[in-house]
Amino acid sequence: MTKSAFSSFLISFAVFPLIVMWVFPQLVSSVSRRQYNQLELPSGTYGPETLVFDCNGEGPYTGVSDGRILKWHGSEVGWKDFAVTSPLRTSRLCDGLSDTSAEHVCGRPLGLKFNQATCDLYIADAYFGLLVVGRKGGLARQLATSAEGIPFLFANAVDIDQKTGTVYFTDTSTRFRRWEFGIAMESGDNTGRLMRYDPKTKKVKVLLKHLFFANGVALSRNGSFLLVTETNANRVLRFWLEGPRSQTRDVFAKLDGCPDNIERNPKGEFWVAQNPKFDSIGTPLQTNISALKLDEEGKVLRVLNEEFGSLSDVIEKDDCMWLGSVLQSHVGMIL
Repeated sequence: MTKSAFSSFLISFAVFPLIVMWVFPQLVSSVSRRQYNQLELPSGTYGPETLVFDCNGEGPYTGVSDGRILKWHGSEVGWKDFAVTSPLRTSRLCDGLSDTSAEHVCGRPLGLKFNQATCDLYIADAYFGLLVVGRKGGLARQLATSAEGIPFLFANAVDIDQKTGTVYFTDTSTRFRRWEFGIAMESGDNTGRLMRYDPKTKKVKVLLKHLFFANGVALSRNGSFLLVTETNANRVLRFWLEGPRSQTRDVFAKLDGCPDNIERNPKGEFWVAQNPKFDSIGTPLQTNISALKLDEEGKVLRVLNEEFGSLSDVIEKDDCMWLGSVLQSHVGMIL
């Protein structure tokens, strides 16, 4: 890593949250017309990267910056601890901590997905790989930390085939850790992977390699294909699991912004969270970049016109939209 690259990373990391804070005052009047609410996270925490609901429809659950997975219990109770991913984590050291240099100790859960049959929560932790925890929560059990002899350095997103229990997940890079994401993007790193974990055999298979910042993953409604977002290539790839094109890939959608997570709604459509491209000193190169809803052929059905700052996840549930962010200190709701 060169000195200039490291300097660019530090500047980008510092400036990006300031940009979000700068645009936020302009958003209040816009979103208020759509009954926009916020669920504030516990003091000192931020980064609700992914949002999920359990087999009873309760939640949302989300992983935050200090390594905890939290569950929302309603406005009277608020957020309560549900699970952690690191056996090294202590409340005294980690609770409320926002220092990325401690993530390898405290954990950083990013991708979450419930098996709706068993109510087990599968977790992609940036430092501890693929894990699972039961319906009562607690310390998650590690399932996999490497594939083909190469360790996971940045496990990111996860989805589950609810019929078979098969788990699909991404590892953003085999060269860079999560705290080095700025360098990974600036360098054009293409070592990301899409993988499959079989709970029966307990084995991991690599499905795709050489991905440009592999990020979100979503399985189609009929299970015939997987979608994976490439943040640095500004696109969504489709990997066919069944049919005449099985085990091949193609471009599902080309995007203007940098995609993060992708989520399937009950109708089989896909929400893609996007963020603008930034230059090496953290200045946004685009405006009006937001979330998109795509159909099963990759055509745009809807654009979330309002800007809500940094977006990492969009969940559509019961006529409500839930918004996650890797930078914000709250979960957003559009009623």
